[in-house]
Amino acid sequence: MTVPAERSPARLIHRFARPFAFPRGIIPGFVSAIVGTTLIHLWPGFELHVLAQGAARLSAFFCGSPVLLQAEGFAVPAAHVPVIVTTDCSAADFFCIVAALVSWQLAPFFPRNGVTIAIGLAAALPLTILVNAVRILTVAQAHRWLIPQFPDAYAPFLHLTTGVAVFLPSLITLKLLLEYYGHRYTATRH
Repeated sequence: MTVPAERSPARLIHRFARPFAFPRGIIPGFVSAIVGTTLIHLWPGFELHVLAQGAARLSAFFCGSPVLLQAEGFAVPAAHVPVIVTTDCSAADFFCIVAALVSWQLAPFFPRNGVTIAIGLAAALPLTILVNAVRILTVAQAHRWLIPQFPDAYAPFLHLTTGVAVFLPSLITLKLLLEYYGHRYTATRH
């Protein structure tokens, strides 16, 4: 008795093992996140002097304001409320997430993981600074218009929620854009 080709053991194993296959982008994405985290921990000034200062300068540019160096960070005086961008506002975690996402999505298009990791880290820096500047301005406006309407006990939660309301949609948009252009690129190549 012969087994039909579609029911052969090799075909069944391939059919059920395929959903559990290890995607090619997992390793570059994971390594990008680790390299970004290592960079942040080995170079303590990276958070303050690159990420926080870059976001403060871009926020100040959007406001038409100068950036003032203070002991705890960078002040943006013309943001309608006092804004001081510190290492807590640097979006270092967002930097690592964006580096991992970009590396993961670009991995199928580059034969070497090192190139993909370098592109992911290089692309994450300006994207993080831009999104973080938008977040800083959004939180400043929330502190001006929305947060004073609630009891003071809610202020930290509303501050955090406003930041999430900027970071999460930007990650989703970035993922969708990378997938869209990735699918368009692969469709034109075939």
